[in-house]
Amino acid sequence: MNWLTKKSMIGLALGMFVLAGVVSPLSTQAAERNGFNQPIHEHHQIDPDKVAQQMADTFGVNKNDVLKYEKQGVRIPELYRASFLAKASGKSLQEVLEAKNLANTWKETAQTLGVTKEQIRAAHQDIAANRLEKNLSIPKQDSLALMQQGYRSRDIAVANQLAKNTSKSMSSILSMRQINNTWHDVAQNLGVDDSTFKQDMKNIRAAFPHRLFHDRVEHPIAN
Repeated sequence: MNWLTKKSMIGLALGMFVLAGVVSPLSTQAAERNGFNQPIHEHHQIDPDKVAQQMADTFGVNKNDVLKYEKQGVRIPELYRASFLAKASGKSLQEVLEAKNLANTWKETAQTLGVTKEQIRAAHQDIAANRLEKNLSIPKQDSLALMQQGYRSRDIAVANQLAKNTSKSMSSILSMRQINNTWHDVAQNLGVDDSTFKQDMKNIRAAFPHRLFHDRVEHPIAN
């Protein structure tokens, strides 16, 4: 995965060094000097409770743990990264945060936890498959099988919508999408009119309304 080969930004270090459930005073002071504990002025107002529930639903971490660390000063983007690594590694959120400190990067943290590229890929696919099943009623095993063949979740979502309007299967529709055409071209070749195709795309957007959250899920450790 790309994030395993890129150099992590210094600013992505955790605001606090959590060790055995105790916040180190020296690390807290260092974090304050570097501005890690300063308030974040987001373009969108973020409700910590809702975000914590999203993380619990998506990554399988404990919601109360997320809220606890958020109150201690760990920033939301860092909690997304830690929660993703918890899912990928099978570790608890606390174990991940204990492995992450001001001196190491997320790449090094993943290595410390023994997370492999295969585990990262599997975690990404599982998250996407759960989302497709919940929001578009695509059976999880079907989307997982397609992703393991190399198809992206967004393409699976479009193929699913087009399959509902034709007699074609998702697999056959996905095979029609090539590097030199677009999904609109595929829809036209299938005889799907523009108004129906636009409605299909609208349905997909409605199923995934929280763009900020999805970007973080798609690129949880991205620089």
